[in-house]
Amino acid sequence: MRLAIAGRSNNHLCAMDKSRQPNKRVSLAGMHIDRASAVPLHLQIAAHIRGCILRGVFPAGTQFLGSREIARELGCSRTVVLTAWDLLYAEGYLESTPRGSVMVASVATPHAEPPSVASPAAVPAHMSKRWQSLLAFDYETNWPSEFSPGAPDISTFPFKDWSRLLRQTWQNPREQECLDLPPEGHPRLRSEIANFLGSVRGLVCAPEEVVVTSGTSGALDFCSRMILDPGDEVWVEEPGFVEARWALTAAGAKLVPVPVDDKGLVVSEGIRRAPGARLIVVTPSHQYPLGVSMGLERRLELLDWANKNDVWVIEDDYNSEFRHQDSMIASLRSLDREGRVIYFGTFSKIMMPNLRLGYIVANRHFIDGFSKGRARIDVHTSGVGQLALAEFMREGHLLRHLRGMRRAYATRRKALIDAIATLMPDDLTVSAAVTGLHLVALFTEAMRARMSDREAAASLKQAGIHVQPLSQNFLEQPTLQGLVFGYGRLRVEDASPLLARIAACIGSSSRNASSDPAISSRTVRTIKRGRADRGA
Repeated sequence: MRLAIAGRSNNHLCAMDKSRQPNKRVSLAGMHIDRASAVPLHLQIAAHIRGCILRGVFPAGTQFLGSREIARELGCSRTVVLTAWDLLYAEGYLESTPRGSVMVASVATPHAEPPSVASPAAVPAHMSKRWQSLLAFDYETNWPSEFSPGAPDISTFPFKDWSRLLRQTWQNPREQECLDLPPEGHPRLRSEIANFLGSVRGLVCAPEEVVVTSGTSGALDFCSRMILDPGDEVWVEEPGFVEARWALTAAGAKLVPVPVDDKGLVVSEGIRRAPGARLIVVTPSHQYPLGVSMGLERRLELLDWANKNDVWVIEDDYNSEFRHQDSMIASLRSLDREGRVIYFGTFSKIMMPNLRLGYIVANRHFIDGFSKGRARIDVHTSGVGQLALAEFMREGHLLRHLRGMRRAYATRRKALIDAIATLMPDDLTVSAAVTGLHLVALFTEAMRARMSDREAAASLKQAGIHVQPLSQNFLEQPTLQGLVFGYGRLRVEDASPLLARIAACIGSSSRNASSDPAISSRTVRTIKRGRADRGA
């Protein structure tokens, strides 16, 4: 099949310019192919084209470049492209022109806008107002991306040791271990968690002060219902962890956004906005998403006010295990002398998310009430992995894995920062946070003048790159614009090629790239070199 190759500029890297006119041959160079995915390449390509057609990005009559050219751009074989086209032919999305070109069929163009996400008013009437409020949160999560915030790398996890311990634990278990466990969790795991926190976080606690949970989300759900009555006020960080707000909303809480500055939660502002608050939810060691650490003076101020006003404090020690510089910051609970702090931790980021095991640490009176209530609602966390995890920790596998991942994540973080500084210095400024699995790249004034972070994220999503906009973590009007880059799954060799694609789509240089052949060719070479490094 022979097609005339249309002149291309760097704008084709986005491959989503809605101003394209029908019959202009278009490129797919901006499409992201995930070679690690179980989905075959031809199905990924077909899904990408199908989605663009249904959204009206590729209107009826749009013609594509030849299969050889597209295969060369995507770094795949021509057979893969032809197979994708054959599937779309069969579905009626594509048709051939008299000259043998491939174009979008007229019947494939949607006649109406696709249905939007249901508003709270459109939610079925049988749902409670609290549940409707929960569903009303505009927040996208759980998408597969190299930049997914908080997503860990499981490629180096010691699955051989883990599977051995699972097998040994359940080959000949004790009868009692096959029946209901205590609602607080298995005693051996509670003991190992207490030892782990003492060595890794400097948090001294007794096993009796530990409860095994099904992760941070489940723990917050239980604690919210235990502490709050509908309408009670809760301080939440602004910007903050949206998923924490979901559990609070489901419990009927009134969320009070309290701003975060370079020293963490602004306690004085929280007191001004909600002096009668019942609960405070903070991430003091590694604030999400900004990554700042709460200073000692601010921590003591928070604890003093909470103690005097009978307010509970939930400390989500988010990603504190992965600190890449300096010494470890002490937990807020380690400063607590009155038992007001409830400490949350999880194994999802250290091990794997679907393990669904976490823990809380609190005073024994709180643990007693928590456990009794939980026994009436949830009974206990799944016991299948608890004994294996206790042995996994006792044999030292968890600490060894943690040390290795600290080094790996620090290297990936540096590669991402270097790529941003090299390819988008006029557009993005990286925050100084030195902990966790993500970083925030704030928009410069020039970047903010061109677009919002939601517009930038939408453009990148159309090009196959998922990056979270910072502003979606605000409850009130956003005061900052930027992008949240996770790097847990990011390979070092992919950092520069991916940032080159981002720069080509939303960077200041992309506006002039088409008039500067040197810039355009250099960016394309960077991207192709990245594909070659990945074995394209």
